[in-house]
Amino acid sequence: MNRLPALTTLTRLATLTAASLLTLATPARAVTAGQTPPELTGGPWLNAPAPLTLAGLKGRVVLVNFWVYSCVNCHNSLPTLKGWYGQYRAQGLEIIGVHTPEFESDKPTASVQAALKEDGVTWPVVQDNARTNWRAWGVRAWPTFLLIDRQGQVRYSHRGEISARFPQAIPVLDAQIRALLAGK
Repeated sequence: MNRLPALTTLTRLATLTAASLLTLATPARAVTAGQTPPELTGGPWLNAPAPLTLAGLKGRVVLVNFWVYSCVNCHNSLPTLKGWYGQYRAQGLEIIGVHTPEFESDKPTASVQAALKEDGVTWPVVQDNARTNWRAWGVRAWPTFLLIDRQGQVRYSHRGEISARFPQAIPVLDAQIRALLAGK
């Protein structure tokens, strides 16, 4: 009995399956400065009466924050974001949180809502449980921040905590926000 052709077919099938899975798991190339980012998808949307679109936010400066409530670095960045939201919202800044879970326990909407309430997060947040936005934007770390100008172009991005513990990016991001808000 010749088993070689069967093994060859199984080997080919296994190789094709592995290649397909790697292709599905590989994120897109990271969105960078000068690019128009993909539209945000998914949901539900929290702290928003209806889903928001980047197209609908043209004319505003948008800071997109990829985060997850169970991430210490994300949590430590919230005071900086709250400060900017309070200081710059009336001038045209909108923050959008993209809550992308790391673990299954991060997925329940009720848990995300409770975390938003506990942490005093009032800006719109979209749940990205399927990591659709994460992959489309090429995000690779929590937290990641992308600053979008009034015309809808990414102007700056930063990966990592922005807090008193890691303050290096705060003045750079703050200056970028102020410059984009001034460039009406």
